[in-house]
Amino acid sequence: MTEQSNLLAVNAAIEAAKAGEYGKGFVVVAQEIKSHAEQSKQATKQVRGILNDIQKASTAAVLAAETGSKTVEAAVNQSAGTGDAIKDLYKSIAEASQAVTQIAASSQQQLVGMDQVALAMVNIKHATTQNATSTKQVESTVRSLQDLGRRLKKIVERYKV
Repeated sequence: MTEQSNLLAVNAAIEAAKAGEYGKGFVVVAQEIKSHAEQSKQATKQVRGILNDIQKASTAAVLAAETGSKTVEAAVNQSAGTGDAIKDLYKSIAEASQAVTQIAASSQQQLVGMDQVALAMVNIKHATTQNATSTKQVESTVRSLQDLGRRLKKIVERYKV
């Protein structure tokens, strides 16, 4: 999508150059299209980063759960019915619970970030659509002006002395 937008911007700049004075406004549209393509590219990089963070957090959660499970198992084996071992087990469970709570909070923040990225992508798509519509309108206006110029030239040529 970014490559297509960049190609569209280059083509628009070429057409603007061909249109001469009439194409100056068209150059601005081409620059905006290129800018939106770059923003889209940056948003994609951010999405990738967020997805990598989610994957790392998930891996950490699994490792924490495995570690917690092993800690509980070792505590049960060592407890042999003593109250101290039960207290240690309680602490381990409390820490694991706190870690799970932190992971859940982190996951929630990542979901909010993903929602923001999705909204940004929708906004970029909307802006790109608007730019395409504006480009078509500019193109139509340029054609109309060229046609009008040809007609005026013919009229002036008829009245030359």
